[in-house]
Amino acid sequence: MFFLSTKTKIIIASILSKILIFFIGKQKRIISRNYIKYEIDLNEAIDLGIFLGIKNENKLYNIKKYLNYKGKHILVDIGSNVGSVTLPLAKLFNLSTIISIEPTKFAFSKLKKNLKLNPSFKRRVKLLNIFISDEKKKVSFVHSSWKLKVKNNRHKVHFGTLKKTSNKTKSLSNVLSKIGKRIDFIKIDVDGYEINVLRSGKKIINKYKPLIYFEFAPYLYREFGYTPEILINFIKNELNYTFLNENFNEVKNIYEIGKKLKDRSLNFFLTHKTNLHHFKNL
Repeated sequence: MFFLSTKTKIIIASILSKILIFFIGKQKRIISRNYIKYEIDLNEAIDLGIFLGIKNENKLYNIKKYLNYKGKHILVDIGSNVGSVTLPLAKLFNLSTIISIEPTKFAFSKLKKNLKLNPSFKRRVKLLNIFISDEKKKVSFVHSSWKLKVKNNRHKVHFGTLKKTSNKTKSLSNVLSKIGKRIDFIKIDVDGYEINVLRSGKKIINKYKPLIYFEFAPYLYREFGYTPEILINFIKNELNYTFLNENFNEVKNIYEIGKKLKDRSLNFFLTHKTNLHHFKNL
């Protein structure tokens, strides 16, 4: 399978954004996709993906093969941004509770607006404007906007722009332990902070052994002071989890994949090794 680099994806998105705005005019609008309403800005890459029905996490919804969609689950979306995963999860698992966590004020504001547009989800979606980490230090800025017209002050690889956070930092175990219920699924998309999130949730992850879906982006880790090998070893040895591809097949060459990705990223499922047998016949 051919995978585009993150930079190439953004360049293509910029071209599409200009074409769409030229032909349909107004870049900000309310749309409906799969019976979910969103307020979108065609100059934002994530919003453009929603508009076009193109999202990196499409295969995340394979979890319906593993989790009974009629069950009452606790599903956690870390790095929820504008709700492109939170809201579809709420629709698919219509008896479940979604814990939606977004650290930046910019994206959190858009997330709240999108939830308000879908009042039937409001009772089951809990929004938290906090930064998840195992470190107590405050993180004041995080990448949460991929504005397609901006040329300056962008990340050199993924082209994201920094936005202010709420300056509230908590560990994942602290947040989820207060719920007092079993955690069934966690999605993590945090642009390099993956190991901090996982370390901060070690206690709760070891307790409930939830299925995890995360973006594996080795090109980001060096600037955060760790390597893909450190992350992989933590997942395998500290959490006792194993990697699955998006079709729930076990990945045995994850170290080699980490070395080859360079400026690209891939999504993987993670499952506790004691649960691996559940995926054999999916």
